[in-house]
Amino acid sequence: MENTRLTMALLLLGAGVFVTSGDLVLFQWARSNYMSYLVLGLSLNLVGIFFYAQTLRFESVGVATAAFLGLNIFAVAFAGFLFFGESLNLRGTVGMVLIAFSIFLIEI
Repeated sequence: MENTRLTMALLLLGAGVFVTSGDLVLFQWARSNYMSYLVLGLSLNLVGIFFYAQTLRFESVGVATAAFLGLNIFAVAFAGFLFFGESLNLRGTVGMVLIAFSIFLIEI
C-alpha cells in the first residue's frame, strides 16, 4: 500500500513536471509563433500524459484525473506568476486553495 502511494506520487510528479513545462512552452509558442515551441510543447505534454496514464494502474480514473488536473492548474498558475509576471487574483487563489483541499480530501 505504501509503495503504491509512493509510485502514484512519483508518477503524478512526473506528469506534472512534463505537462506544466509543456504548457509553458506552448504559451511561448502562442506569443512568438515559432514552430519549434509548438513541437517541444506538444512533446512535453505527451510525455506528461504518459506518466498520467500510468497512474491509472494504481488509482481510479476519477481520483487520478482530479489529482492530475488540480496539480497542473496550480503549477501552471504558479509558474505563470513566477516566469511571466501574471497576476493571481483573490478568486483564482481561493479556487486553487479549494483544489488543493479537494485533492487532500480525496487522498486521505
